[in-house]
Amino acid sequence: MTLRKASWHSDMSSIFATYSMGENRVTASILAVIRSLSLDRIQRLLGALLEASEFELVRFQNQPSQGGTVPDAVIVANVRLLIETKIKQNQIDIVQLTGHLDQLDREPEAKKLLLVITPDAGRPSILDSLEPRRVIWASFAALDQAIDELLDDEYEVVSEREAFLLRELQNMLMAEGLIASENDVVVVAARYAWPEYNHVHAYICQPRRPFQPVSRVAFYSKGYINPLVPKILESHDYVLMVAGQQGTLGHLVDRLLKEKRVDEGDRNKVLILSAPDSQDTIRLPSPIPNDAKAKTGKPTAFTMSQRYVTSERLKAARTTGDLV
Repeated sequence: MTLRKASWHSDMSSIFATYSMGENRVTASILAVIRSLSLDRIQRLLGALLEASEFELVRFQNQPSQGGTVPDAVIVANVRLLIETKIKQNQIDIVQLTGHLDQLDREPEAKKLLLVITPDAGRPSILDSLEPRRVIWASFAALDQAIDELLDDEYEVVSEREAFLLRELQNMLMAEGLIASENDVVVVAARYAWPEYNHVHAYICQPRRPFQPVSRVAFYSKGYINPLVPKILESHDYVLMVAGQQGTLGHLVDRLLKEKRVDEGDRNKVLILSAPDSQDTIRLPSPIPNDAKAKTGKPTAFTMSQRYVTSERLKAARTTGDLV
């Protein structure tokens, strides 16, 4: 397994270095990861960016009946999706996009869309002059969130290879500074992390776990977002759990080792957080109950990994439905 992971990492390094120009490299990396996924997961990610959960690149149907004879099955693919990416905010070229639409008009497919992906925090107003049904804008933050939700979904059978590639893509997006968002809180699944925070005032997880740029952590457990939302005081991406390190981090590691919360030699990401009684910690009026449901209508977790929200929406939310 170690050899296979090393091989994947080598593949991703070559993918991310294919183009020297930043914009082309980012686009090529996104496409390289997407085409490595199963069709269902490709459609889910693109559907999330297009805000169209029913989006289909390919449709499979048994015994289609349109009058006359009935074949056993049909496979239909009739979509053309152009993608334009920008790696800086406020860089959309309306003349360029109009040219893309003119190109689409000459193509034979029934469904023709232009997807514009940028690091802007909100839909750029310059796009208002273009037909919204044909030109869809998405942010890199939305792509990052869509990946999180895909990997969180217990009903999605995501292979280890797919998960690795998607996480590597998230790491690249953050390293390139492409994830601009108003969200300042990451909500983490916290069955064990919530009591641990109350005890040691920290959040410990796997090393180099990607997070969008946020300033606070909220804890989701037992069907609720808990009412304390601490501030991130220090963030350490890769910490070797050995005694004798200096500073606040060193004292924390010593304590974790002494209380056998981690094993000697473990490697973790560590967020040192404000204490429950600190003025830096937001205290919500009450826990926020989860009312999320799957497409089947059954209750589902708000997150099984991480999601992003604003602290202002957290303060006003009565249920997790107010945060979606």
